[in-house]
Amino acid sequence: MIQLIARIEAHPNKGEQLATIIEGVIAPSRAEAGCLTYQAHRAVDDPNVFYFYEQWPDQNAFDQHVASPHYQAYRADSASLVVDRNLTFLHDVSK
Repeated sequence: MIQLIARIEAHPNKGEQLATIIEGVIAPSRAEAGCLTYQAHRAVDDPNVFYFYEQWPDQNAFDQHVASPHYQAYRADSASLVVDRNLTFLHDVSK
C-alpha cells in the first residue's frame, strides 16, 4: 500500500487561491478507482499551509492518480502559488 502525507505551502497571502484549486481536485481524486483515502487539510496556525493524507493500494494506482487530467490541472494551476511542496511516504508500524 502507498500512504503519504503531502505538505504544500503557498506563497504569502496566496492561501485562499490555493484553497480554491485544492477544493477542485478532491472529488475527482476520491472518485478514482484506486483511491482508498484522500483528505485535504489546512493548518490552523498558518492559512498558507495545506496537508494531504492519501492511501493508494499500490504504485500503479498512485501513478495513475499523478497522471490523471485533474491532478495535472491542479499542478499547473497551483504552480505559481506554491513556494514549497514536500511528500513523505509512510510505512504503517501500528499493525
